[in-house]
Amino acid sequence: MRALLADGPDLIGRVRSLADPMKATPTDKAPGGRSSATEPPAPIDADLIDALAVLEKLEPWWHVPLSDYSNDLEVMTWLGEVVLDRHPEVEGLREGWSVADAMAKWGAERRTDVFIYPDDEGHDQPEAVPVREWYDPLLTLQQAAKRAKVSQRQVQRWVQKEAVTVVAQHRGPRGSVMKYVHASAVDAAAEEMRGNQSRSQFTQLREELS
Repeated sequence: MRALLADGPDLIGRVRSLADPMKATPTDKAPGGRSSATEPPAPIDADLIDALAVLEKLEPWWHVPLSDYSNDLEVMTWLGEVVLDRHPEVEGLREGWSVADAMAKWGAERRTDVFIYPDDEGHDQPEAVPVREWYDPLLTLQQAAKRAKVSQRQVQRWVQKEAVTVVAQHRGPRGSVMKYVHASAVDAAAEEMRGNQSRSQFTQLREELS
């Protein structure tokens, strides 16, 4: 359940993009717009509409610690139904939708990424395929600061200096804008910062000794 909720923002962005490819999604780099009013809208798959109705109810829960509700039978029962329960398709119809159903059908994928997957023998094989954020997860700025063991202000400075690129934005249920960066970019910026600090300390020590 934690894994499905953690993938929630990417999943709902994926489903929204399928329902309306011209609409901005959490994995867009910049906002987009709808198609011209002179063109009739394309029909939307009923499955997408039904799945979105469930996913949008869960938006306030994407980042909620489940441990806070582990003893709340009502909440956990509801979450189990809307997150974990599977509803097999019978003759093209489903009796309901859950996060697990949507993940199985569409996935929280980034269709344009190319990632090198290590094979079983340790050789790298480049392959252009849909990639979920398993190997290089998306982090909020707060999560990035925790990962790099720096302040959130430091992460914001990396973003301003373009040492770290914001690759996704998502407006939370209270209107706040959540910015996402790749973990690999955070690791690289932190390593460079610590390398600069070490060189600075060495230079200062050398000057003091001389």
